[in-house]
Amino acid sequence: MVKVCEKRYPKGSYKGQNSDGFMIDKDLKDNLDILLKNIKDDWDFTIVISGGGEVRVGKSVLAMQIAAYWIDQLEELYNIKVPLDPEVNFVLDGKKLIEKGNYLGKNYPCSPLIFDEAGADLEGKKVMSSITQDVLDFYRECGQYNLLNILVLPEFFDLPRGIAISRSVFLLDVYVRAREDGKFERGYYNFYSRRNKKHLYIKGKRDLNYNAQPWNFNGRFGPFYPIDEKRYREIKQEAMVRRESKRRNKFQMQRDACWYLFNIEVGWTQKEIAKRMEQLTGIFVAQQTVMDAMSHYKMESE
Repeated sequence: MVKVCEKRYPKGSYKGQNSDGFMIDKDLKDNLDILLKNIKDDWDFTIVISGGGEVRVGKSVLAMQIAAYWIDQLEELYNIKVPLDPEVNFVLDGKKLIEKGNYLGKNYPCSPLIFDEAGADLEGKKVMSSITQDVLDFYRECGQYNLLNILVLPEFFDLPRGIAISRSVFLLDVYVRAREDGKFERGYYNFYSRRNKKHLYIKGKRDLNYNAQPWNFNGRFGPFYPIDEKRYREIKQEAMVRRESKRRNKFQMQRDACWYLFNIEVGWTQKEIAKRMEQLTGIFVAQQTVMDAMSHYKMESE
């Protein structure tokens, strides 16, 4: 491993930093340096960071460190200054991906943009399909901005073929190890080149098998946060709350529609619906609640 960003992040800049800069695996640095040599020639690049299907393994921290090295080298090599800020470079809601991409592309070309779905609380194919569509829409709208796009998600094989094989330049699959004392330790990844990533996707997708194709090298990374960790966690929590609110609204609309159908098509009165709901759930439901729900549904449907 090699030390990077020593001038940008002097000792004590961020939590857990014991010396200037932070460590990055040399093989990963060499691959990033290749992208940096080409970014000014009207290229944009996409890196995928997955977690072997797992969450909470450190994917976001690795993405931040890559972005930090990237902005440091943009200034060093080309005197290009771009931000690295939780409010600017991170997307935790796919619906804002194009908005953030347009802003960075027009104001700070060559910037890193991290689509960190860690705050999205993935819960199945429908959510993944929505995220995939957000990413595809982003590429159609923002592909000309010469950004470094970092897609962070638990499962590499959930990506559509075009992004997994063609659009992305390499894959970092992050994992944890168990220490001798039984404690889990973050900070490990396998690197797959464009070629190996392609064969991994083709051979491993059916069984979600990350051993279906050999990786190019193993790497390590530390727990260093090159951004305001507290603010990042706040933004992440806010995104999760918004998503949960949307989910509750969806379930409430479904409930209201069901009660409306019971009343209109089955013929139950509002009082009967309320009584049956209490019998089934053990939770008291007032007739007024049923009436309000049905009125709300009728207003929404109209």
